[in-house]
Amino acid sequence: MAFKPNEYQQITMEDRFLNLDDRTKKFVLNSWAKDFAEIIFPAINEKRFSV
Repeated sequence: MAFKPNEYQQITMEDRFLNLDDRTKKFVLNSWAKDFAEIIFPAINEKRFSV
């Protein structure tokens, strides 16, 4: 298995939670998970993990 860098925007967190109820969506959006996905994941240099 070879590493291939991601050149495209990944699915946003809102897309993953479209089928959840409003209470769960509100909980996730008010937690650290949303900020983590928007700040930390884009900052990861994927080239460091290539072979």
